[in-house]
Amino acid sequence: MLRVMIVDDEYMLLRGLRKLIDWEAMGLTIVNTAQNPLLALDYLGKEPVDILLSDMNMPELAGPDFVAKAKALQPDMELIVISGYEDFDYVRAGLQQHAVNYLRKPIDTDELITTLEAAMKRIAARQESDYNASLAAQAELRDLVTGAGDEAALIDSLAVNFASMGTPVRLLAVMNPIPPKVLVKFLRVMPAVHGFFREGQDFFILFQGDAKELATFVQEAPLPVSSSRRPVLIGPPASRPAELREDYAQLTAEIARQYFFETAAGLRELTRPAQASQVLTLPGYSTVKDAIGDLEPAAFRHWLVQQMAEFAKANASVTFAKQFALVVLLVLSEQLPATEGKSTTIAAINQAQTVTKLITTLVDVAQRAALQERHQYSRNVLMMRELVRARYQEPLSLSTVAKELHLNAVYLGQQFKQETGRSFSQYLNDWRMGLAMDLLQNSEEDVNRIALAVGYQTPSYFYKLFKQQTGMSPREYRAAAGNAQD
Repeated sequence: MLRVMIVDDEYMLLRGLRKLIDWEAMGLTIVNTAQNPLLALDYLGKEPVDILLSDMNMPELAGPDFVAKAKALQPDMELIVISGYEDFDYVRAGLQQHAVNYLRKPIDTDELITTLEAAMKRIAARQESDYNASLAAQAELRDLVTGAGDEAALIDSLAVNFASMGTPVRLLAVMNPIPPKVLVKFLRVMPAVHGFFREGQDFFILFQGDAKELATFVQEAPLPVSSSRRPVLIGPPASRPAELREDYAQLTAEIARQYFFETAAGLRELTRPAQASQVLTLPGYSTVKDAIGDLEPAAFRHWLVQQMAEFAKANASVTFAKQFALVVLLVLSEQLPATEGKSTTIAAINQAQTVTKLITTLVDVAQRAALQERHQYSRNVLMMRELVRARYQEPLSLSTVAKELHLNAVYLGQQFKQETGRSFSQYLNDWRMGLAMDLLQNSEEDVNRIALAVGYQTPSYFYKLFKQQTGMSPREYRAAAGNAQD
């Protein structure tokens, strides 16, 4: 709805205009009426108005003076002047302020509607022009921070100077401003803002200014920064476009991290990755296994929530949290009642948008694992589990195990899967993977040698299974676990 204000010293005219046409049906709403032009100017200085209908003959202030001051306050406002006099001076004053039309009293209904429609068309045309210009400017900034387009031309168009030491260039981000229109209006009047673009529900802003200007930006932003909100992220000063591209990637990752961990970090100033002081290491398979132990689902949930809270506090990445979740899943898999859903669980972990969803997924697995743990295994299955633990390095197979136990392989395989929810080969692979993860973290042994040490004759097969089980390659896991050896 476009906002309309009517100013006339005649009360009956103000009242009559409200009833003369169906304003709402036209997409208009009368936000204020005033008999005193001085009070009207006070209102215009505080509130936005799209269309102003004003009398040109009021005792407190001459009409020409009023419309000039009104347009100075809101230059984009459409103006329709009204007068009971045919004095051309009033007509000329209105035209000088780009009035849409000049209406004489008494006002004709059809003429008023036609005049209002003309004003609305001008507003729509201007909005479309502004929107297209804004899109072009947004595209320029997006190209600059993503490395697309002519770098020199983009810098020139955005009017930024990377060589200015006193006014550093930064990339800022405002997360999910509500409503976004309020932020856009604010950004357009901030001199230090050289461009912005919207990505999803978040805004990226090119800012060049000193510390005082940055503080002013934060303090005067439409949505105040507080401990219960996470609206503003401040990138480090950029001395060249390449650093601006790095900052864009870092801000994008930080936005994803904040949404994932559901944190409220009102104002966060980022540093260059090389300046990061804390390096997290991924807990190993045995560490996680010892921590989980015989925890009941409720206690497991408490432990997991605590772990994730510590990761969030330490600024862990989303990838790190999901890698940890995959290690936890592998530990829980030893007791899972079925493996048919394991690939689905891995997909759920990788696709989780929030830490709450990640926790819910793993707690569900822990509940199913707890039910299975209470299951009593038969003598045959217990012997098969012990064989795996003692001789995992050997080329074990269901047929060789069945032969040693003097049992039919088909019968034994069915019994093992019925009681454990997994085939013998799946159980063997899970056991070997846990051992491999510990060796990757706690030894400097070559990855290929580790594959052989845990029972895989072909390293390439080990690589493939490890990726399926953990979502990482063996070397990626080793790096995340804090062991830089190859």
